[in-house]
Amino acid sequence: MKVCLNYHNLGYTPQFGINKVHPIIFKNHIDICNDFNSNKNIDLIITFDDAYEGIFKFARKVLNKSSIKRKIVFPIVDYIGKYNNWDSTFYLNRYKHLSLDQIKILVSEGWEIGSHTCTHKYLGKLKRDEIVNELAVSKQKLEEIINKKVTSFAPPYGIIDKRVLEISKSIGYKEIFIQKNKNIDASDDILLVKRNNIYSV
Repeated sequence: MKVCLNYHNLGYTPQFGINKVHPIIFKNHIDICNDFNSNKNIDLIITFDDAYEGIFKFARKVLNKSSIKRKIVFPIVDYIGKYNNWDSTFYLNRYKHLSLDQIKILVSEGWEIGSHTCTHKYLGKLKRDEIVNELAVSKQKLEEIINKKVTSFAPPYGIIDKRVLEISKSIGYKEIFIQKNKNIDASDDILLVKRNNIYSV
């Protein structure tokens, strides 16, 4: 059984919203996960959407010492090394995304990299050619950065429909990490992994 927990950002300072988890709380989560991970019937995955620097600063050491084998970061390709001015709360929550070097270090330590598109636009409102561009270009650029195949994809806002699923398959994604879907099921050649978002309270 796959169990996937999804985070966004980690940090000590408070933020407007619920996407940033305190590092001590995160470590407590991972300690609990280590206990669950001793059950061989559970395939535990930790993912991070948006690829903020807080992952490198606060999650890296904790997860590298853990028993969790799959750790996946989903960068927004056009914002690698930049600030999050794509976010509607940018002026309240100004954070930097992982740099190229930080991504390469994570990969060298066994972390996986997947696509979170180029710009974090809601795919359901885009034209077909725009969706293709978001998925294909981000995949290509990430593969050039890490020198490995990128086969995992996390749609912005965790939502996917049949059109996005079909395009994802045609581009070469094998796993799609989601929160919501519009009446679609995994097929033989692609796996839908449902995630549980972890927020601050």
